[in-house]
Amino acid sequence: MKYLAIDIGGTNLKYGYVSQDGHLLQHWTIPVPTNYNDLLQKITAIYLSSENILGVGISSPGIYDMKSNRITGSSALKYLIGRPLKADISWALNTTVAIENDGNCALLGEYWQGNCQYSRSSAIYVIGSAVGGSIQISDEILRGANNNAGELGYSLVDNLPTTDKYSSLGGKIGFNALLKKINQQGYKFENGKDLFLKSQTDRKLEKLIIDELKYLASSLITLQYVIDPEVILIGGGVSQNT
Repeated sequence: MKYLAIDIGGTNLKYGYVSQDGHLLQHWTIPVPTNYNDLLQKITAIYLSSENILGVGISSPGIYDMKSNRITGSSALKYLIGRPLKADISWALNTTVAIENDGNCALLGEYWQGNCQYSRSSAIYVIGSAVGGSIQISDEILRGANNNAGELGYSLVDNLPTTDKYSSLGGKIGFNALLKKINQQGYKFENGKDLFLKSQTDRKLEKLIIDELKYLASSLITLQYVIDPEVILIGGGVSQNT
């Protein structure tokens, strides 16, 4: 018996089988569907092609409200906002379904089986198409009064008091924003993987990336002084390029 784990990203849909003790058995990556109905159909097809599934766990981009079981805030996939994703998938699959914000999923996984086991406080940045995050204090995910706590990608950076234009961390170093800015310098990258691979041999490109990642360093320092967690993790696609 096993669980079906699904990670809905802004670019890709990742899914695989996880054992009851938390080991990843198999996994696959496909392009994420471009609309809500196609997403439901794809998840249903994946489930029906599986056997001996105890339940389904889904990581979703956006601010997830546990009371309404809907994504109520900004999401890398606009078509998810306001949708009853959990109810729709539970009805389609007729099985137990759990859904959580992607940043919270990442930190819960690290707390259970990864790099912050037994820590009394920890935080994670999940850097992909956008930037997600999560904070854990005393065995609990910090959610805040309106589910906004831990959304580290919305921390403000590079803002001057003389302007009313505000820049978020995700708007600087999320792959969508980073690719747009880099390509304005004459490059033609379509994804973050190719971008970081090329930066290993292109010094100009490497400097452009480092200049943007300074915003991450600024956010990390702020987080350290505000929360002072025992562990700070960096995950997502960017963590594969160290």
